[in-house]
Amino acid sequence: MIRGGCACGGIRFEIDEVRSLTHCHCVICRKLTGAAFATYAHVDSDKFRLISGEELTEKFESAAGSFRNFCRVCGSSAPGKAPYLPTVSIPAGLLDDDPGVRPLVHVFTSSKATWWDIADDLPKHEKWVPGFEPKRLT
Repeated sequence: MIRGGCACGGIRFEIDEVRSLTHCHCVICRKLTGAAFATYAHVDSDKFRLISGEELTEKFESAAGSFRNFCRVCGSSAPGKAPYLPTVSIPAGLLDDDPGVRPLVHVFTSSKATWWDIADDLPKHEKWVPGFEPKRLT
C-alpha cells in the first residue's frame, strides 16, 4: 500500500497501485507548484481511497471545465479526478511511500519554463498524450 497526504495531514489517502507517473510542464501546473513542472501519479479509481479530508478539499477552476483540488487549510494540491478519465491524478509530492514506478513521459513541453532544460530521454509531447485529451462533456 502507498500512503500520502497534504502538508497539514488533514487530507489522507491510500493507493493500492500507481499506474504511471507523468511530468507536466503546462503553465497552470508550473504556477500552482511554483516549480519547473509538476509530477502526477495516475491511479485507477478503484485503487484509490480517500481516508480523511473530503471536507477540506476545495476546487479551483484552472481552465474552463478543468478543476484542480487543494486543501483549504494548508493550500497543498490534492488528488482529483477528471470526469472523462478512469483514473485519479495525485500530485506525486503528496506520496509518503515509493510509488513503485518512475516517470514515463513529459507533457505540455511547448509551454515549459524557458530556464529549464529537459535532460532525460523520456518521450516528450507538446500538448496531451494522444488519446488522453479532455473530452467535451455534453
